[in-house]
Formats: sequence, C-alpha cells, structure tokens
Amino acid sequence: MKDESMKVTMFVLLGLVLGATAAHAAVSASSRRAVKCAEAKIRAVRRKVDAKLACQAVAVRKRTAINPLCIANAEAAFLTAFARAEVKGGCFNPNGESETRSEGAIDGFIADIGSLLIPCSPSLAGTLCGPSDCSGSLTVCLADVSGAPVCADTTDCGQVCTSDATCEAGRACVAVLGENRCCDICE
Repeated sequence: MKDESMKVTMFVLLGLVLGATAAHAAVSASSRRAVKCAEAKIRAVRRKVDAKLACQAVAVRKRTAINPLCIANAEAAFLTAFARAEVKGGCFNPNGESETRSEGAIDGFIADIGSLLIPCSPSLAGTLCGPSDCSGSLTVCLADVSGAPVCADTTDCGQVCTSDATCEAGRACVAVLGENRCCDICE
C-alpha cells in the first residue's frame, strides 16, 4: 500500500513538472517581445535617473545651479531609448501614456532625492527655502551645528542645544541670534 501511494505521488509530481515545462515552452513570440521591450524601457529609466543624479552631483560639487544642458541631454537620451523600444513592437503601453507616466515618476523621484540630500544652499544671512506650505518669512536655509544645510523654521525654535541629537525628531540644532536652538525642519 505504501509503495502504491509513493508511485502515485511520483506520477503526480512528474505530471506537474512536465506540465510546467510544456507551459514554459509555449511562451509566445509576442510575450518575448513584450519582455524585451520592458527590459529596454527599464534600462532607459535607469540611465535617465543616473544621468540626472550625475547632473545634480556636479552642481553640488561646483556649488552652482544644475546645468540645464545636462538635464536636456538626459531627457533626450531617455526619449530616444524609449522610442527605440516602442518601434520594435510588443510593448505594454496603457493608453499610450507609459512614456509620459514614466517621465513624471522619474522626475518626481529625482526631485524627492534632491530635496532629501540637498535641502537648500545655506548662506550667512540664510536663504529662503522650503515648500510653499512652510516657506514663511523666517523659514531659511542655515547650516546646522554639524555644518549640514537644513531648511529651518526659525519662528518656532525651542530649547538650547549642542547637537541635532539633543533636539526632538523633526527639529535641527541651528544658530539663531547667536545661540544654538532646536528649530523645526521644513521639508
């Protein structure tokens, strides 16, 4: 009885393996084209992200604005690669908007990364900064006690501090009127 049960189990497993193999072999040419197209589009997205982040890195290193020609070159290379992938056919392109939607998502990602890593450019007097919902007259870019730039709302500074670690979450230790205080970070 045990041997018979084992044989049945083996036949079932063999059937599953053979069925899966046959299904895998039946992948159509159109689905292979769709996979190749998706792969090409993903490579184009990666290149655009890499190129735009490189543009930002150069601007940070040189302490200048991002070169618009650098951004334009990244955009052009992306559009060319995306168009090449589309021409070959088989691409998944819902409502003909995959390029536009991809571009918007990439640009949003680049902006988010930029604001996380480079929130602002500090000056001695402080430079106005922050999104529109928090860029009041006293929301300025200052260097915190470690020297990192931070967009701080100086209208609501609390306790005296020696480092960011002594401040509550969402606050940074910045020099305000000659004294280090914990101020709200405007993100």
